Amino acid sequence: MSGNKPEGRTVEVLELPENVDEELLSLYFENRRRSGGGPLESVEIKQNRAVLCFEDAEAAARVLSKRHHVVHNSELSVRKPPSKDQSRLLLRGVSPYTSTEMIELYVENMMDLNVTDYALIPSPEKDFILIHLSQPLSKDFQTLKTRISKRNLDGSEVTLEQIEQTDSVLLENMHPGTSPDLLTLYFEGERGGNQRVKEVTMLSEGTAKVTFEYYESVDLVLRLQHKVNDTELVVKAYFDFLQPATQDSVAESQDVTDTDSVEVENMEMQTSPLPVDSEPSSPAGTPHSSQEPPAASVVEVEEAVMEDQTVEIEIHSCHIPVTDRIKLAWYQKNSIQQDVRKAHPSFSIQIKDDGVHVSGPNKLELEQIKHSISGFFGSIAESRFTISQEVALFLEREDVKNHLLQALTQRGLPALFVVSDSTVSVTSLSQKVADQASTFLKSQVCEFSVPLESEQEALLCCKEWSDFLQTLGFTSTKSPQRPSSIDVLTLKGMENDKQAAIVLFLTTPIEREALLIMEPGMLKYVQIHCHQLLADMDQVSIFPLEGEENCGLKIHGQAVACQMAEEVLQGVVSSICTRIITVNVPGVTRFLDEKECRSILNEMETKFQVFISLKYVPWEPLPHQDIFESAWKMLSQKNIQKGCVNGSAPELKADSMQTDSNGATNTGLLEEAKRIVSIVDKRQEDGMPAPDQFDDMENLDLYTAEEPSVLTDQDSDVTDIQSPQPLSDQNVPSAFLPKGVLGSSLEEEAQLSLAIQYSMEANQWSQQDEEEQLKKALELSKKVIQEEHSNSTSGNSQQVARQQSAGLSFENALKAANTLQLHVFAGYSCDLIRVDIAFNKKVNQRQVEEKVEHRTVKNMTNYHAKCLEVIKRKHAVDVQVQGTIIAISGFKDYVTAAISDVKLLLENISNAVSDREILKTVQWVHHNPITSKAKAYSTDAIVFIENAWRMKLKKVDILFDNQPHIINFEKMQEYNIASGKSVKISRKLLELGDVTQDVPEEEYSLLSHLPDATKIDEESEEFQEVVKNFYSTIQEYHSKIRIIQVEKLMNRLLYNQYKLKKASVLQHSTQPVVERVLYHGTSEGSVKEICVHGFNRSFCGKNATVYGQGVYFAVNSALSVQDQYSPPNPDGYKFIFASKVLTGDFTKGCHSMKTAPLKETGNIPLRYDSVTDDITKPTMFVIFNDTQAFPEYLITCQRIYR
Repeated sequence: MSGNKPEGRTVEVLELPENVDEELLSLYFENRRRSGGGPLESVEIKQNRAVLCFEDAEAAARVLSKRHHVVHNSELSVRKPPSKDQSRLLLRGVSPYTSTEMIELYVENMMDLNVTDYALIPSPEKDFILIHLSQPLSKDFQTLKTRISKRNLDGSEVTLEQIEQTDSVLLENMHPGTSPDLLTLYFEGERGGNQRVKEVTMLSEGTAKVTFEYYESVDLVLRLQHKVNDTELVVKAYFDFLQPATQDSVAESQDVTDTDSVEVENMEMQTSPLPVDSEPSSPAGTPHSSQEPPAASVVEVEEAVMEDQTVEIEIHSCHIPVTDRIKLAWYQKNSIQQDVRKAHPSFSIQIKDDGVHVSGPNKLELEQIKHSISGFFGSIAESRFTISQEVALFLEREDVKNHLLQALTQRGLPALFVVSDSTVSVTSLSQKVADQASTFLKSQVCEFSVPLESEQEALLCCKEWSDFLQTLGFTSTKSPQRPSSIDVLTLKGMENDKQAAIVLFLTTPIEREALLIMEPGMLKYVQIHCHQLLADMDQVSIFPLEGEENCGLKIHGQAVACQMAEEVLQGVVSSICTRIITVNVPGVTRFLDEKECRSILNEMETKFQVFISLKYVPWEPLPHQDIFESAWKMLSQKNIQKGCVNGSAPELKADSMQTDSNGATNTGLLEEAKRIVSIVDKRQEDGMPAPDQFDDMENLDLYTAEEPSVLTDQDSDVTDIQSPQPLSDQNVPSAFLPKGVLGSSLEEEAQLSLAIQYSMEANQWSQQDEEEQLKKALELSKKVIQEEHSNSTSGNSQQVARQQSAGLSFENALKAANTLQLHVFAGYSCDLIRVDIAFNKKVNQRQVEEKVEHRTVKNMTNYHAKCLEVIKRKHAVDVQVQGTIIAISGFKDYVTAAISDVKLLLENISNAVSDREILKTVQWVHHNPITSKAKAYSTDAIVFIENAWRMKLKKVDILFDNQPHIINFEKMQEYNIASGKSVKISRKLLELGDVTQDVPEEEYSLLSHLPDATKIDEESEEFQEVVKNFYSTIQEYHSKIRIIQVEKLMNRLLYNQYKLKKASVLQHSTQPVVERVLYHGTSEGSVKEICVHGFNRSFCGKNATVYGQGVYFAVNSALSVQDQYSPPNPDGYKFIFASKVLTGDFTKGCHSMKTAPLKETGNIPLRYDSVTDDITKPTMFVIFNDTQAFPEYLITCQRIYR
């Protein structure tokens, strides 16, 4: 064991959290990596602070150098424990009536001091004096103490005591406005001494207590003059025992009662009339005296109390400070405490604040008690002897101390001892006993020496040796007096057993297995960059552990070698620096799969001698590469309201387009239902309303009816495909239906009607029949409702869960593609910074941004926005939309691929049919399977179904009112997955009204009744868009054609005709794209004709009629710029129209066609809208109706000859 002094190994811990665990505190301060500490000898917790004693002074120094520590989420501060104050002594036992002059002469004579060498500070009760020396005490304290104890002062026995340092100062004469914050700032500043303040407590208007973090701060502050708020402060050292005792109230004095509480009560009643409600009560568990006062006496006392309840008792109190804890121990152990209480039962006597606190009603008795207790403390005899530091540490051990105290008791020597530095102080109530106890203690410590082999010396540094000594007990080691040996201290009579046990331990081979826990990445770093160090440790076996629970290095071998290897590797691990680098750039996790990224990471690991652990969600390719299909599937998971919000959708008659998809009806069940309902209608005499009172039920909106608690609206007009045909639609009053039945299917209505009918005909049945029929009816109703509710609830919850899961997984995939964490392990922190800079630089160098501008971006729908999200997910890029610009950023290769999909999307947006146009021309409805009445879907549902139909899908999933459905276009059915029921649907064409009344103002703001053309500004966005589209398809003529000007054509008549034709094409076309921007080249002479009258089929054949005798339009401008189709005028100018053309449904044309051919499918004879040269990849279209094209722009260009 170390030979360091105890005060050098002791640390005081402040600001402990409540109920802190002693074991947790010990483990923390024994952990060198966290606290800097080491093995502990003892831990003593006192309220919110603790005193730690380390085995080694170096460990205590490391803990103090760190200053602040965190345990149990609380920040702790540490400091050196207080030592004996060499400048202040306490003179105890002074009579309060002794004059100050006599005390001064006594101190000067006994301590050989001059008047200027000291100052006397009396306590408020003047029973003890604080002697404040101007210089630290240079004389031997024990000599002074003995000298003073032999000479009385004014007839009183006085004693001299040392006190511990204080960490607080008392401020007096403060300015009234001084605040605690101001005092804190002052004392932590340069003028106040630059000391760290722990707490400021305001004691009164002009006084305050300032507590510092370190004891040394007090003397430094006292040496300075202090002035705050232009007021000179009086600064003194603060001691609790010098402060005035507070006057406790009667209620407070009752907190501590005597052991015989009844006697105290009786005594107080006899001496002073206490109020009834303030009588002191005996504490729980304290037995009452068996001698109770006579009843008459009690009555007399109570009457006396009642006569005058306003008299208040003045309580006097005093505090007898005892800085020596061993004296307090004697006081608690001795019978004086009980004797004083019995003699003065009306007084409260308790130990607190490092002393004895006395309070009671009589001041004279208080002085007597204080004199008795002070005399007891002064009568305690003491004997001292000096020992070596090693022996002192041995005697301080808890097991040794308890054993020796027990031995003293057995020998009839009642004494206590305490070890301070190298001095043992033995106290007793008799000087003779104290001297005998000292002699006995000196004789009880013995030592012996054990020779050591060279290999055994290293064993003494191992943990096994410390553990062995701990279990051995009553044993300690000291510095050897000769080499190759070990000196051991033990108690008398135990030396032979202890020596034999130590020799056996040293000669027995000891193996150890240690586990060095570390992070997986740190383990990899050690294996890669410290492999030579591991290979050099050949005296032990080292195994890597890479399990989920335990990860690190397992070390096995001889104890000495194993401990050395563990300490070396622990030092290596503690020196490894770590850092988590978060990279947030589009597509970074996809980039990780690239060979180039792996090469970058390997290069950095080699160059900077680091190990990089990756934390990320692996990027996975999109399951469906078609962005339109993927976006459509995502959109189908969005909930859509099935019916109109206000329930005002018109009831539509069945027409020739509607077909019955259900089989034959069950006529028997139908007739039975009709019979029951008819009987219900005739029972008016029983007080039921007539059916005509419920004519309004026809118009009842089942979608918004109150309390659809069991069934949803779409079930109101559906039927089970596998069940018999349901009953006809009868209007049963809702008042007669159980809660939750409103809005149920017709089959359920029929069954519930049967139940109602059974109950209504009860007056025709016997008592037994009535009960039986009622029971059947209730069971039938309950069964139907429960089954439907179960199916509906489970279907809804599963679908909603799937929908949320799909949405979350898609969003998570988008985020995961852009986030990467690099957990880097390095030997130096600068390498971590280099890796951070290098990797981010490599990644940012590969980032690009491309922008695509198109005026149709502002026309994006929710579907197109979903397409953009799919593009982000598919290519791992970031896509931002600002006005008419789509910006794509990310890694270069990914951005290039994403640009292609964005261009496809823009083309789709340009040719897409708007929601407004769909709703003006088409309506989708679902039919009641009994009445064939049609009910329109909501506008969102119509747009969704129409777009799916135009995409020529056979089936499409859709979520109606949070219930999954399937729309089957082949069978023209809507199928409810949750209930297993279907309903017939149909597509209805609306009558075309004034389709031009809502021409967008921004699209044709300059339309007039007469044709006109306006030149477009070359700096405008519109001009740039037209030119970009023109050059995007000009192919080999890109560098051979120069645009002169672009004119926008305005002709209200032609535009109205075109819009009317477009509405007609929309109704019948099955193509998702019905309108395209195509090019038509012409001569200068035909330009005016086309601008005024539009395109004319009568001029066909002028250039070509290969695919029919109509007007030809080219998909690519490269065809129209050829001289054959746009001959130049004398100035070399060529004229090409960029036109909106309704291509609709098309087929391949031939020379003989004068009109588009008839479609082969469908009962109604309908013609194709146009023909083309190639139906799979058309390059030109031919129309046979002049209103199917509108000349929007006239492009004037010129061929460039080089």
